[in-house]
Order: sequence, then structure tokens, then C-alpha cells
Amino acid sequence: MNPFRIPVPLALAVLTALTACSNVERSRNWGNPEVSGQVLVQQVCSTCHGLDGQSVNTLFPKLAGQTKPYIQGQLEAIQGRDRNSEHTRQFMWGPARFLTNKQIDEIATYFSAQPPMRAGAAGATVAERGKVIYHQGLPAAGVQPCASCHGDAGEGDDVVPRLAGQHTYYLVSRARIAMTKIVAQLSDDDIAAVSAYLQSIGAGGAAPAKLKATGEKVAEVPGVKLPPTPPPFDAQGDAKNCHYSVWTYGWYCGSFVDALVYHLKNQ
Repeated sequence: MNPFRIPVPLALAVLTALTACSNVERSRNWGNPEVSGQVLVQQVCSTCHGLDGQSVNTLFPKLAGQTKPYIQGQLEAIQGRDRNSEHTRQFMWGPARFLTNKQIDEIATYFSAQPPMRAGAAGATVAERGKVIYHQGLPAAGVQPCASCHGDAGEGDDVVPRLAGQHTYYLVSRARIAMTKIVAQLSDDDIAAVSAYLQSIGAGGAAPAKLKATGEKVAEVPGVKLPPTPPPFDAQGDAKNCHYSVWTYGWYCGSFVDALVYHLKNQ
């Protein structure tokens, strides 16, 4: 057996990689300004966020129907390293550093045009506590209603992000980072309750509550001691439902078969 003979599967993988990098309609090359934002979404962003923006791992935010200005602003913040959380550094600093303004605009346009985030389930008690805080705040603690900025349906507006249908884990992890002063008077369980409520509303989920914010004392809703939010990692510290794939040249979250079929079709 010739020790220098390259196995056929490996040779095909190398050839595919070279082809993908040279063809701007199939390229995964973040450093090529000629590659459109839509191609980057299909070939790279979709590996974590999903082709339709409906990510399957709670570590990665859903981007489906997110407001375009918010996506643009976050990509610019990541590119400028102003967004500096552990997971942002790990997954986004590298790719985002090469993006052009045109690519950022095209990526934001693509995801914002997708059908809005699909809702997930939430416990009734958690949702009840969360909906009161979201729509009426906690006046006694000086906490303003979240709906006053994010909308009665969690739809967001302009640079204010859509929250309805977003992963609970992601919302909890971002709250203390992105909204430090606003959530300072909320307990961890309160933040989790609001996040669980938001995940439960929106497309395919429950209708948003019709509570209106008032200056009056909000009816008491018992605090809820929540179980820890399941981390999106497995025992080895890797993202659950995700794997490293030669077809995506990075992490893919979802079915390996779906990943293989999709990327074979799009080479």
C-alpha cells in the first residue's frame, strides 16, 4: 500500500473546500468582499443559526424576523469588539472581523425577512410571573415594564430587538450583560420567568398577555423558584445538537444528515 496515496474521500473533501472558496456563489470565505451576505448566511451562518434563522441550540440566538437595524448594530458591535461576552468571542469575533458594510446589510436583510421566531413551551406558573413583570413591571422595586420598549407582543422596533419566541437560555444569559442597570432590581428567578414567558409567545405559541402597565400597585404574583436552565452543552463542553463537520468547515447545529444533504446540494 502506498503510504503517500491520498484517500479518495479526503481528496474529494479538499477539492470541495477549494471549489467552495473560489466560487463566490458557494464560498465560505469571510475574507472575500465579493461573496454576498446571502451566500454567507447559507454557507456559514446557517450552521449555528439555521437557514431560516430558527436555531436549534439555545446557545445561539434565533434571528428569524429579528429587526434589521438590531442585527446590523450587533454585527457592527461584534466587529468592533464592543460586544465582548465569552460566547461572542468564541463564535463570532473571528468571522465578523472581515465583514463589509454591504455584507452586514445583506445578512441583516436576509434574517429580518424570515418568518418570525417560533415559540417554545413555558410552564404556566413561570409564564404568569413573567408576563406580569414584562407588561407591568415591578413599580415597588422601580422596575419599568419591559413592554414599554420591546412592545406588547415582544416584537421589538428598529434597534430594539424582537424577543417573542427567543430561547429562554439565551435571554437569561444576555439580560445581565446587555441590560445591566435595567434588570439590576430583578432576581435571577424573575429574569428567568420573564424569559420563559417571552419564549412561550409568538409564532406557533401562546398569545401575548393583554395586561397594561399602570402606576398602581401590581397584583401580587408569587415568586417562583425555578430549576436551573439546562445548559446548551454536553458533558464534554461541546454545544448540544451540534457537531464539527467537514462539510461546513465548522460547527453545525441540527441533524447531521440534513447538514450533509444541504451542503452537498450547495457546493
